[in-house]
Amino acid sequence: MSESVNPSVAVILPTYNESQNLSILIPIIFSVLEKYSPEIIVVDDASPDGTAAVVENFQFAYPNLKLLNRPCKNGLSSAVFDGCDASTANVVVVMDSDLSHDPQEIPGMIAKIVEGFDVVIGSRFVQGSAFENQPWIRLQISKIFNLVARIGFGLNYHDLLTGFAVCRREKIVRMPTRFSSPGFKWLLELLAIQSSLKVYEWPVTFHERNSGTSKANIGEVTAFFKLCLKLKLWKRSNRY
Repeated sequence: MSESVNPSVAVILPTYNESQNLSILIPIIFSVLEKYSPEIIVVDDASPDGTAAVVENFQFAYPNLKLLNRPCKNGLSSAVFDGCDASTANVVVVMDSDLSHDPQEIPGMIAKIVEGFDVVIGSRFVQGSAFENQPWIRLQISKIFNLVARIGFGLNYHDLLTGFAVCRREKIVRMPTRFSSPGFKWLLELLAIQSSLKVYEWPVTFHERNSGTSKANIGEVTAFFKLCLKLKLWKRSNRY
């Protein structure tokens, strides 16, 4: 990587009703990544709880904090794509805004990108990973869905469905498909259609959200299987 040990970094934070969590998260990210002088791009889907106002207030203290206001809920994956499109950084960090992902993990993950990896997965299912206060049933569902995805696309990674990853931005913006836009599973799509990517799985501790309510619901189950079908059909007709 031509950027040596200090690549330009953007952190993409998709949000919907995360005002309380962002008040904690934004200062931590800027502190942890201080040597990179990162930009943080908050992509907010018209949160009624004042999320956008929190970001606007922080912009006085953090000039590299950007806000993308979207008029309605358009899906987490599309927020990731919009955030990447709005950035010029070489490396993007994608993470949840609910404090389930620890910003302290990010420098080590970026170091793996500097070593030459294209994608570093914040993995919940490799040696060294852990869960904190995660409901048992949600954990089992995640394991089952990951197994389905691994078998379905012949991928050997343990966590294809995490929302925590560090990537070379160009690998996302140049994706030939964006089928996952209405849903959550942008990382599965990225890895399924670009099998030549060099990937590292970084063990993380997954924390239960700090405040607010989970966005996961039965609609995401349907969206997952629809995405798998679209990717299968696309791969059948394209040799990428």
